[in-house]
Amino acid sequence: MGKSQGETVQDVYRRTQGVFQDATEFLHALDVLFVLGMLTIEVETGSISYA
Repeated sequence: MGKSQGETVQDVYRRTQGVFQDATEFLHALDVLFVLGMLTIEVETGSISYA
């Protein structure tokens, strides 16, 4: 299952849950992707847009 525009942070966490040891590791990965400009997160809706 690949990434899709408009997924929420919760959707992505559920989809990738087996890849990360815990939610903290998942959030660190999101932080890195954000800093690298590979995604943005709409604060109000929690939806993710990929670059």
